[in-house]
Amino acid sequence: MESTQNQIFLHGGGDSPAARSIAFGRFVQAFMTHAQGPLLIVAADPDQDNARATADYYRALFAGLAVPINWLVPVLVSADAPLTGEQVAGFEPSGIFVCGGRTPYVHQALCADLSWVEYKEQKAIPYGGTSAGAVIASSRAILGGWQIDGELEPRPIVWQGASEGLDTLTVRPGAGLVPFAVEIHAGETGSLTRLIHAVAGGQINEGWAIGEDTLLAVHPTRIHIYGRGYAYRVVRAADGRASVRVFAAPDAFRRR
Repeated sequence: MESTQNQIFLHGGGDSPAARSIAFGRFVQAFMTHAQGPLLIVAADPDQDNARATADYYRALFAGLAVPINWLVPVLVSADAPLTGEQVAGFEPSGIFVCGGRTPYVHQALCADLSWVEYKEQKAIPYGGTSAGAVIASSRAILGGWQIDGELEPRPIVWQGASEGLDTLTVRPGAGLVPFAVEIHAGETGSLTRLIHAVAGGQINEGWAIGEDTLLAVHPTRIHIYGRGYAYRVVRAADGRASVRVFAAPDAFRRR
């Protein structure tokens, strides 16, 4: 059986109460197995009231999954005051969870200073992220965009409502917790096509698109897919083509 310590949990967004125990519950299990300190619930938003409301939502969610409420510590960060290793170390946590939000902003607040990643790796504690919190875990993070440059004019590649406020497909260095890119709300917004174009265009070599109420539990040698939906692995072949493999939860993929 593979250890849950230092494991990465990537949630595709959404929150159907019927799927909480089989999706978010997997992260809770990993945290509770080795818990000696709190679970940090990190939220990022330009409006601190919105950030607090988001953190409170997930605090209530995890409390409903039997995590003691006093173990659930909200941490509000921003582009001007990003998360740091020193900040995290002050809580001596046994887990870190990053909430969703506008992906480019969450990226600014979580990837400007990666000393918190060093702390997480040194202490071998689990990381969980939903929606934007899953995207920024990537080595190369797809921040958004709904079109790419064509020969004569930009061409749409995804529903404009899934653009995250960006026009052109945008990929930036992420937190580096996983060596592949992550898309979220895959079946609900069609973001899988954005991932396919990022791979086919050579901006990334591998990525996973995760549907809502679906979770990837990433081990060093295996990825488990939990929840109620689908996950899609997209890889770039030697000839530049992008190939897609579909996984219906529950399933597993051997990495090496």
